[in-house]
Formats: sequence, C-alpha cells, structure tokens
Amino acid sequence: MLGRFTARRIAAPDLMPAAEPAPQAEPPPDPAAVVPGPLDPQLVAIRDALAPHRRRLWWRRIVRRAVVVAAGVVGAEVVLWSLARLAPLELAPAIGVALPAAGLLVLLWLAVRARPSLGEAALAVDAEGDLRDRVASALELAALWPAWAGPAPVETGEAGRPSGGGDLADASIGSVARTVVDAPVGSVPRPVADTEAVEPFVRRQRADALAALRRTPTSLLAPRFGVAVPTRPLLAVLAGAVLLVPLLAVPNPQNAVIARDRAIRQEAERQATRIERVADDLTGKATQADDPRQRLADELRELARRLRERPAELDANLARLGALEDEVRSQIDPGNEQRAAALTSLARSLSRAATGDPAANRGGDPQKAAEDLERLDLDRLSRDEQRALAQRLAELSATASAADGAAGRALGDAAQSLANGDTSSARSALDRLAEALRNADRRVTTNRDLAAAASRLQEARRQLAAAAGRDGEGQQAAGQGQQGQGQGQGQGQGQ
Repeated sequence: MLGRFTARRIAAPDLMPAAEPAPQAEPPPDPAAVVPGPLDPQLVAIRDALAPHRRRLWWRRIVRRAVVVAAGVVGAEVVLWSLARLAPLELAPAIGVALPAAGLLVLLWLAVRARPSLGEAALAVDAEGDLRDRVASALELAALWPAWAGPAPVETGEAGRPSGGGDLADASIGSVARTVVDAPVGSVPRPVADTEAVEPFVRRQRADALAALRRTPTSLLAPRFGVAVPTRPLLAVLAGAVLLVPLLAVPNPQNAVIARDRAIRQEAERQATRIERVADDLTGKATQADDPRQRLADELRELARRLRERPAELDANLARLGALEDEVRSQIDPGNEQRAAALTSLARSLSRAATGDPAANRGGDPQKAAEDLERLDLDRLSRDEQRALAQRLAELSATASAADGAAGRALGDAAQSLANGDTSSARSALDRLAEALRNADRRVTTNRDLAAAASRLQEARRQLAAAAGRDGEGQQAAGQGQQGQGQGQGQGQGQ
C-alpha cells in the first residue's frame, strides 16, 4: 500500500528512515479544483462519499466551538452579575442580554471559518476509520498526476491490458517512489522515466480507497462526548450555570440603589423642565436689562442645565437649589403684600376722585389710576372743585404713604398745590403721582414673580429630596413653604 503524501513527497520506506518522525500532514487538495477536465468516476464517487463525512465533521467543529463560546459567555455572565452585587450597574440587564447575542455572532463567525475542506474530511476519516491514509492518498495522487485523474482509457494492448502498461505487481512501492524526484516544498514533483508503472497503481489505489470509504459508516465523525464535545469547557458551562442560579434568583440589594438613582435622574429631569419654564416666564416679564427677574432667569437656566448634566450629584444640587432660593427670598420685600393692598386701595380711590365716578376702577388697577390722573383737566375745574379734590387727596395721604413713599410725597404736593390754586404745580405733582403708581405696581409684580420663583425652587428641592428618600429635607422644605404662604394670605386680606 502506498504511504501518505506529505510535503509533496511520497512517504515510502526506502525514501524516509523509520526513525525520522513524520511531519504534520497537510490536507490534500480537492481534485475538482486542480484537475482540468472531467474526473475519474472513482474520484467522483470518493468526493460524493466524503460529502456526509464532511458535513458531520463541520457539525462536530461547530459543537466544539459552541461549547467553548458558551463557556466564555457563561463565565462573563458570572463575572457581570457578581460585580452587579458589589456595585450598582444599571446597564447589567442590557449587558446580560447582549453577551449571549455577541456569543451567537462569534459562534456564527467561527462556524463559517471552521467549514472543513474535502482534504480535511479525508484526513479525519482516515484517522478515525483506521483507513491508513487511503482516502487522503487517493486525493493527493490525483493532484500529483492530474493526467491520470481523468477517466481511464478504453483502448487495450496486445495482452488485453489497459494501455497504461504493467500490473500492480510490477509497480512496487520503491518503483513508484522513484518516479518522483525531490523538489522544494511548494513545487510540483516531476515524473521521470518509468511512468508506465504508476498509472495502474494509482487507479487501483483509488479503487481500494473507494471500497474502504464505502465500508466506513457515515456516522463516524458524528459529535461524541469527549471528542467533539470538550470536557473542560463543558464542565465550565455547567459550573457557571450553577453559580448563575443564586446570582439571578436571590434579590440583589443593589437594585434598590439603582431604583433610587433612576428616580433621582427622572425627578431631576422633570424639575429642570419646570425650572426652565419659570425662567422663560420671567424673561417674558422682564422689562429692562437690569431687571432682577432677568438675572434670576439666567441663573435658573444654568441650574436646569446642571440638573440635567449632573443628576447624580444630589447633595450639590440640593445645596444649589437652597442657596438660590435663599438668594431670591433675600430680594423680596417682606411687606410687599401689605404695600400691594394699600396700592390697590389707593388706585381705586384716585380713579374715583379723578373721574367723579363712584364705581370707577373696581379692581384697583394702578395703571388705570395713572391713566385717569393723566386725563384729569385741572383747568376745567372750578375753584371749589379744586378745593374738594385737594381735600380728597389729603384724605388719601396715609394710604399713599403705605403704598409707596414717592406716591405719598407726590400726592401731598398735589393736594397742597390744588388747595393754593396752583394748577401748574398740581399738574406736575399729579404726573409724578401717576409715574409713582406705575413704578410701585412694577415693584409689587416683580416681588410676586420672585416669590413665585422661590416657591418653585423650594418645591424642586422638596421633590428631589423625596425622590432620594430624604423625608427630613422634604419636611423642612414644606415647612418653609408654609411660611411663604403667609404672604399670599396677606394679599387676599388686603384686597
């Protein structure tokens, strides 16, 4: 029997010493890829017979790689969920789902790369079927002598033998080996003189390989435990699965931390949105560049940005909310609502005095009162009417002083000028009174807007503290809110 071809040489006893170790076998090429023209029917039959073994070898390789990939995935899952019990990993569920998906992609890539060639299938069948390299040698011989890999000639010689010459007895291993000269690795061996003895040998070896291959069961290369299924990776998969059961079944204390952090982020986002709305409202009401409402709007937008970018810095965010709230409250006039009530009463009385209509300006709008004062024509009033108006203005002096100092002074000047009959000075004083009413109304409105913003900051601080489970800070903020409500009640009582 012809020995196995390795490194483009025939491994024959008379060419390779017995003590020399055989080099690692290389898979023989597929005859269909290297032989031009049609193949010998026996070669076609060998290729067809190797097809099921090739599929089973591929399946064996896939199973082996699947076990190794599964061991890696299970090990990664064990590490992931162990770390998830030591630190809050909010992305752990997503990573846990992504690991098997990534493992499947890796397995698919490995499976495509592991598809065996025809020569690899032949080597596997020879090794596990104890065929002594019959199948691989048949493929290698077809590649070495492609001229004899085609169909056998039908012509016969004088003795009725194939035209190729002698029988197998004349083609000893030594004679066949001598038909090939040594060549560097990677080059094609060159046949020499006595080639007539090789062709019948090659064809009979091919027939012998086909017969041996047909006797080999197709389940030879089916996956088996210990062969296709590696023991250590399989044990690693089982051990990892055992460890994963308690890691996934026992409640994780970090889940509460993750839930709290998620609630804080969500609440920070909600409060940032609400604070931005307050800032937009303040910007719309600001009438001047140095308006305190505009400055506060800028600070609120910066605070909202901080809440979105750093929601995890709870203590710093609560401190910033509290500091800004205190800063805003320090700008609020404590007696604003009392001044507002006095201003409303003064505006109502001034409109009625200026128009003579006892039902004028029921709402006590300072802007309406200022317009009524500006439309008042003092020159059309008689001297008695001027004295009567001066007396009514003098009666409102205390209310005007309570509402606004400038308004009180302007009203006193107007009353005195009217009493003296000086309409020109009275007109000037009434104009100053109208402007003082408008300024006082703007200050009241500004204070109310600042108070509303402070309440919004207080509510945001309370909500953030509650999301983090800090009830003490939430109750403290609520207590401060009750103190702030006293101003609103004062406003209602004044009106």
